[in-house]
Amino acid sequence: MNETRSSYSAAGYLWRILVMGIAFSIGLAFSGALVWTLGMEFPELPGQTNYPIANLLASLLLAACIVPVTRGLAGSTGRRWIILAAFVYVSYALNNQIEAAVFTSAGGFTTMVLFFIVPSALIAAVAVHLIKNPGSTTVSTVFDDRPVSRWWWRAVLAWFAFPVIYFFFGAIIYPMVRQVYEAPDSGLVLPSGDVVLRTVLLRSLLFLLVTIPILRSWTRSRLGLTVALGIAFTATVGLVGLVQANWWPISMRIVHSVEICADSFLYAWVLAALLVPRPGRESRAPSPEPLVPAG
Repeated sequence: MNETRSSYSAAGYLWRILVMGIAFSIGLAFSGALVWTLGMEFPELPGQTNYPIANLLASLLLAACIVPVTRGLAGSTGRRWIILAAFVYVSYALNNQIEAAVFTSAGGFTTMVLFFIVPSALIAAVAVHLIKNPGSTTVSTVFDDRPVSRWWWRAVLAWFAFPVIYFFFGAIIYPMVRQVYEAPDSGLVLPSGDVVLRTVLLRSLLFLLVTIPILRSWTRSRLGLTVALGIAFTATVGLVGLVQANWWPISMRIVHSVEICADSFLYAWVLAALLVPRPGRESRAPSPEPLVPAG
């Protein structure tokens, strides 16, 4: 019986991931047509090519990696949609475009910031409609019924956590990818340390702003939160983009994928540890109900 239920659940989520990925791809197509109509220019890097299959795989990967976050979000459909759409757009689109504007010569920043609005909204809308609202207890966070004086330092530490983790893992992997970054025809740029620090601090603040609503609507364990955020950050921060970046050497893409996975899970753990009290604290709502996909 358990095996049958498990198989049914897996199959149920597989088709939901497929629909979510297709929705994101439709959003990309719509945005592409809009950009063409408005006469805006896409970024261009040396050797850049566009493969529809790679784009579809990237869309499916993004869909699969936001499922764990979606499963844990409580609230109305509209609230869940806004939280998820904001998270996808900021962590996948806006933050990556900020980094691209600093670390590449591709241009097209304004185009890409606008380009991902519709796809992010679409995939989030489909996700919250297909994946049932758990309708259960939300975890207690440091923001609940507490004065700012009791949690402001935690928020500051959370803000600075991403830059520390970013520079730590970056220092480890840079010798492995240095040759690619310094190649004159790579399209990559090495800005000054001050520029990098300001960029990472801005990105960290944006990550924190779109993650806090997830924490405050979370229904599962703190470990579940860490895993869900780690998976989502791994995908949105780089893995989805690296699937499509076929113009970069495979060795560089593998190294960056491992790096992004490591710092994403560490960052997720730090956020959960700082902003969500240890298990056993009093919950804010009735007992949880089973998490079962809609339909």
